[in-house]
Amino acid sequence: MPVDKPKAGETEEDYLAYCIPAEIKAGNAQDVAAAICYSTYRKDKMSKIKDTSAKVMARIKYDADFRGINLTNLGENSDACWDGYIQVGTKILDGKEVPDCRGPIEE
Repeated sequence: MPVDKPKAGETEEDYLAYCIPAEIKAGNAQDVAAAICYSTYRKDKMSKIKDTSAKVMARIKYDADFRGINLTNLGENSDACWDGYIQVGTKILDGKEVPDCRGPIEE
């Protein structure tokens, strides 16, 4: 289930109040639902940072906070995949973990 992005000006607390129950209803365990929602909120905030050094520091903190947690949004359109393809996980390519995009899919 694709996770809704936070609305403009929405606080983390307000976002988590509806995101986590929606993810649990979609079949995720509570800890998984919380990780998905926290990471989605923080990634959205990071995307709005304009200062390069602040963006780098935010990314370092994000990576440390979610180290070891697979936050791949399986079965949904990913920004990492071409239009018409879906991300089904990750794969190792040239020694790096990259999105595993499959398709083309028909809608």
